[in-house]
Amino acid sequence: MVGKRLPSIQTMRALEAAVRLRCFTTAAAELALSQGAVSQHIRALEQRLGHSLFVRTATGVEPNAVSQALALQVRQGLTVLDRAFDQMPRGSDHRRAAAGRERLVISTLPAFATKWLMPRLDDFTRLHPEIELEIETSATLARLDASDGIDAAIRYGGGAWPGTTAEHLMDEVVFPVASPDYRGGNLPVLPTDLADCVLLRQSVQPWTPWFQAAGLDLVEPQDGVLFSDTLLAVQAALAGRGIFLARRSIVEDELRSGRLVRLWTHEIVDVHAHYLVWPTSSNRLAAIGKLRSWLLDEVTRWLADLATR
Repeated sequence: MVGKRLPSIQTMRALEAAVRLRCFTTAAAELALSQGAVSQHIRALEQRLGHSLFVRTATGVEPNAVSQALALQVRQGLTVLDRAFDQMPRGSDHRRAAAGRERLVISTLPAFATKWLMPRLDDFTRLHPEIELEIETSATLARLDASDGIDAAIRYGGGAWPGTTAEHLMDEVVFPVASPDYRGGNLPVLPTDLADCVLLRQSVQPWTPWFQAAGLDLVEPQDGVLFSDTLLAVQAALAGRGIFLARRSIVEDELRSGRLVRLWTHEIVDVHAHYLVWPTSSNRLAAIGKLRSWLLDEVTRWLADLATR
């Protein structure tokens, strides 16, 4: 919106770096600022938004769901600005460097991009500096027919989409989690206790399959807010608003930090899984192949790390 006063570029860069690096001091070093300056940028942004963006810990800071979602959008915006200036005529050496990179646009869900993909993207950039990766986040299924400019997509679904090739990346495990402060710390002890709890509802993640796997005679909850945005459901769980039926890839950081706790060992493998999908007739197969190999390696490392915990 023209005329709307936005935060400064330095503030947005401070947010993006602090979320990505999970440390104000390291972010300050990258941006050639003082640690105090980064803290001031973050505080000003929190006051502007009316939301806290980080959880301060003894070892540093942990970005919450709000800051991670915002940082993803800021990173995309900064990329657009960088590209705009790259395309301006400067010097022959600069133009050759920009022209030598191949742009690859992929689409994925906001929650998966924020919670699983974004923390790993620096590794892809390091391994493949010749590819400029652009992430489009949307809950709408990319058409992948050249009309939307999307080259490939990371989709969560059944794995069969006409006119495309789909590479299975990983299955998804689902289980209930809650804030340790839910009901003042009075967490449910047994799965049957869920009958007396607030169950956060998601349009894409019904409770019934988990109920059945846990042997519970409960019906799908019908009361309360229905979340279509998984990141908002995570935020509601963190705020102690109810029990959240979580995908493992989405709540990894929150479980590790203790901001969410897993309630029981009962879990299900979801009927849907994560796939890398691209048009069968794509002319971008070389770049997509590099992304495919990197994603499969990252998934293998992540699952191996989970197995050791």
